[in-house]
Amino acid sequence: MAGGGLDRFLNQGGLDPTAPFSGNDFVDWSDRLRDVEEIVDDPELRAEAARIRDEAREIRREILDTSAPPQWDIIKQRIARPLTQLQNRVAEELLKRTKDDARVPIDKDPVPVQYENAVRRYYERLGSSE
Repeated sequence: MAGGGLDRFLNQGGLDPTAPFSGNDFVDWSDRLRDVEEIVDDPELRAEAARIRDEAREIRREILDTSAPPQWDIIKQRIARPLTQLQNRVAEELLKRTKDDARVPIDKDPVPVQYENAVRRYYERLGSSE
């Protein structure tokens, strides 16, 4: 969910009826997250997907009930960041299962939020030197 997908999810413009978070596409978005929840075997990942989905549903209900504009800082903190971390962890699990010689560390913890940008820049520099 990077780039345009995250922007569309966040719908910075307000209550756009086509945005997945604040618009009519929320049910489809929530169903896709539930699909992830049902597919993963790891109980921790499954619980995190359910928590994110419940959190999003609660925030959406609050926005629709009050007609207040979305509070994007809260949505980023409670939904978008955890969703990105979940996406990365699910991708690691898939990689471990699909490659015989997987090079993914088995006990890799997610990067702490305060270091995400530094780690991303490190890997970008590392990749550009090849």
